[in-house]
Amino acid sequence: MAGWGDDPTLAELRTLVYEEGWVPTTIEESTGGDTVVVGKDGETRTFSSDHIAFHRFVEGLKEDFPQ
Repeated sequence: MAGWGDDPTLAELRTLVYEEGWVPTTIEESTGGDTVVVGKDGETRTFSSDHIAFHRFVEGLKEDFPQ
């Protein structure tokens, strides 16, 4: 996994989910990196990262948005 520094992918995903109302539809954790698919108004976006901060965020998403 990548280090603790800034992760622009995480920043964009966090903004979409917690400020713009996008909802995670798929959350996949993997040793090679995690992937989150979010949706809103029929549109979807996919975010993937192996950054440790992204992984921690994904763990929280699974709690906030159980599937």
